[in-house]
Amino acid sequence: MVTMPTERPQGVKSVVRLFNECRTRTGGGRELPIITLLGRRGSGKTTTLRWLGYLASNRPNALYDFASAPAKRPHEVAARLALGLSYRFPRQPAVLFPRLALGLLVAHTSINLNGADPRAVRAELKRALRQAKESSEAYEKAHGTVEAIGVLQDLNLLPLPGLDLVLKLVQFGLPRLPVTVMWRTGLSWYADGPHRPVDALMRLNELAGSEAAADAEQVDRLLCGAFVEDLRDHFARHPRDKECVALLDNIDAPRGRQFLDLLVRVREANAARGRGHDPLLVVATAANARGVPGPYAPDLPAELRARAPEDASYEDWRMSIPRPASTSKWHWYPVRLRDLTEPEVTTLAERTAASLGPATPLIHRLSYGHPWSARALLDAAYAIVVERGGGAAELRHILDSHASVPGPPEDPMPLDAAARRYLLRDLSEGQRAALQVCAAARAFDSALDAGVLEEFDQLTKDTLRRDVDARLWLVPPVPEDAGTRGGRGSGYLEHCREEGRPAVVLQPWLRLVLLEALSHEPPDDPSGWVTTHEALRGWHRHERWPRRHLLDAHYHSLALNELDRTVGYLAEQFGDLPSTDQWLYELYAITAAPMRVPVAPPGPGRRGPSPADRVRQLARQLAPASLGQHWPLTMLVTALWLAADPRNRVAHSAPELNSTIAAMFHRLAALPHSGAAGLLREAERYEPRP
Repeated sequence: MVTMPTERPQGVKSVVRLFNECRTRTGGGRELPIITLLGRRGSGKTTTLRWLGYLASNRPNALYDFASAPAKRPHEVAARLALGLSYRFPRQPAVLFPRLALGLLVAHTSINLNGADPRAVRAELKRALRQAKESSEAYEKAHGTVEAIGVLQDLNLLPLPGLDLVLKLVQFGLPRLPVTVMWRTGLSWYADGPHRPVDALMRLNELAGSEAAADAEQVDRLLCGAFVEDLRDHFARHPRDKECVALLDNIDAPRGRQFLDLLVRVREANAARGRGHDPLLVVATAANARGVPGPYAPDLPAELRARAPEDASYEDWRMSIPRPASTSKWHWYPVRLRDLTEPEVTTLAERTAASLGPATPLIHRLSYGHPWSARALLDAAYAIVVERGGGAAELRHILDSHASVPGPPEDPMPLDAAARRYLLRDLSEGQRAALQVCAAARAFDSALDAGVLEEFDQLTKDTLRRDVDARLWLVPPVPEDAGTRGGRGSGYLEHCREEGRPAVVLQPWLRLVLLEALSHEPPDDPSGWVTTHEALRGWHRHERWPRRHLLDAHYHSLALNELDRTVGYLAEQFGDLPSTDQWLYELYAITAAPMRVPVAPPGPGRRGPSPADRVRQLARQLAPASLGQHWPLTMLVTALWLAADPRNRVAHSAPELNSTIAAMFHRLAALPHSGAAGLLREAERYEPRP
């Protein structure tokens, strides 16, 4: 059984719909997918799984976490699932596992089955069954059944004192299952083959004592087959309205896949023999897409075709099965968990404190809805706004707030450092350092192609993209337009993008905390801010074609604080490009460049300058020539550059830089040959509306 979660998770409505659709039993049963919830670290996979367990808590269900205990063999996992599924509900017949229990007893006890007389072997087996029953009854008489039920709450974490975990199923199954019934039912199933039943059990006992890998695999397959057959038999005798549910967390942990691979083989064998479908709905989770089988899709992360929750359904899975099926990968149904929307982040904020409502746009724009990160930012915002009474100025430094990461107690650290440690703990130390350098590039592949990782060892360079992609940290680029600067509208300039496959980028929140780390390195070091951006700019200048390389070269020039050069290029393009939209596209693409110090540090005992003040200061400091010659364009470029970091525009109703941006678009529209209509429309995107 799964206990009630602390709160209902956000953003899983479509996952619940798919779960209920597959869980509903129709007629005599049907083929069921292995639903695999994919999500990067911190995406709420475990929370979602436990919520599904709570929804299924009035029917047979079991939860097992492959990452919470030492790796176990497939038949041991089956035994633990059987314990959970055998929990007795009111007015429902308990699911019993006589075949699996008998097989476990034969495989995991020291009874002597080497005798030549079959009658002696049968007597030895019956004697072992009776002893198991008697010891179980004695234990329950001494300790009561409450503890037995408690064991079922978390099967892989709470061992029963004095008993072998693998034999708990036998111990708890026997009191309500007569020895003669277990003997008759279990023995008849093991007789399925050319050998006598006792011979088959003797062979199982012999294989279980072998250290050969092939023998161990045969034991696992036989006992997992018994587990599935017990489920099939129970549902054939006791019709139910819901399938039983196995919830498997972290199947990408060591040996996590073995049980499911074996389950697929058992299902394939049963189908080949014309047997009915088993009633076990499996919902698994994984943070590494390379650990999940499935249909090939070259344009998706780890080349795995994963459905968005809104597009997932039982019928979609059925229609995706190839005819004929050349592999068994069709059994798997990968579904990628989505990030939270702004309203969902608002709901989380309101659960924490009503006064956090105005901070919601900042939290969502920083985290892009990544669940763990959104919660960490909300906790930091609570400390700033509620506990210390701070406001927008203090929220600009939210990444400096102290935070901790899940796991063993550690010293609190700045939130950005805590995020890097938690989100990237699956990568090696070399990969984490290399990824920090790659964050300087707009498109992830550009960093690899530009050769900025030459100081790293070959293994790191060879595996970095594969492992970052497999852990779902590469995403399509976010459209650069008014919507990413605090204005209204998103995607309306995408028609200006060059044709061809969009380059993948690092998830924006992860990239932000990596850039924060890069900015603290000595700038001229081999992996420093200046060295890396200069190398990337040089590579883009050399490539020249397609045109995006030219834009990316100016992007890195701006990241190097070369504001004069950037304004000069955009001033030339202002009258040369064929349309206002094309010029706006280039303007936004270039001013998306990261800023080494995006938020001005406050002086001792003072608040730092406001973003509007910084626009004027930076323009005077970095582009004095352009300020005199192209004043409105210089102010616009500087304001958009600052606004690219959401910490500079915290307020929701009227971000502070919007008035400056709108005013500069109006100034540009007044110039001759400016494409005034398009610039005025763009100005409107930053103007307040009632």
